Amino acid sequence: MTQTTDSHLDSAVLPLANLRDLGGIPVSGGVLRARALWRSDDPTISPQEEIQSLAGQGLAAVIDLRSSHEVRASPHAQAPRLGIAHHHLPLAEAAVHPLAMIEAAGSIQSPRDVGHWYAGLVRNHVPEVVQGLQLISSTGGGVLFHCAAGKDRTGILAGVILTLLGADQDVIVEDYAHTQENLIGIFTRLQAASYTRSKQGDIDDDARRAAEFFASDHPLLSATADSMEAMLTELGGAGGLMDLIARYQAPDPLVEGLHAKLVTSTGQ
Repeated sequence: MTQTTDSHLDSAVLPLANLRDLGGIPVSGGVLRARALWRSDDPTISPQEEIQSLAGQGLAAVIDLRSSHEVRASPHAQAPRLGIAHHHLPLAEAAVHPLAMIEAAGSIQSPRDVGHWYAGLVRNHVPEVVQGLQLISSTGGGVLFHCAAGKDRTGILAGVILTLLGADQDVIVEDYAHTQENLIGIFTRLQAASYTRSKQGDIDDDARRAAEFFASDHPLLSATADSMEAMLTELGGAGGLMDLIARYQAPDPLVEGLHAKLVTSTGQ
């Protein structure tokens, strides 16, 4: 994310730019329940009223997919005050650090390359993905999962969930690509968050490289359909994901639990 030194942004608190309730998405046997599963960009920098509104709609737990560095640097006061559980589940602890993304960018030249990168993250982090699925199915109440932008790590987990629940690929891709419409608001919001900025007066070479990268039009900074299509194809759909999960635990009870928690035949 781009570093900024504009002092007028220091206290800026902006509403979520990439929040959506996944309720109503068609899956096998029905649709996702309303107010059972949300995805978003970083809610730790949201206005208190926004978190209160989600709590009023039944939000009971937040799954934070960001790295430990991101979590340590950002606030978490609002959700616990409202009785919302916070679960830190880093998906790709190092791979999404700005400098790591810059290094990866050289081998990623197209949106489909982004999807191949996503597929590799899933294969390398199956235990974390499984833990996230278990948390969602076992939480009594609604769950929100997020990263910083709500694009990559959040998009990966959303794709996995919807695939396992039997959503059509075009539906999954449509949900992912919806983030493309929100990118300006997402990056504006992250630039305004004080925790994303350098604590030093001078911008060092690494920060400058990161700023230049996040100001570019590199495919890693987009959310186009080709990326999610490539991820799903490479992973082999629901069958391929079940095979990956089976290396760690029996996949059928896990998917059955997700279905019981999230799917309704009535749309309620």
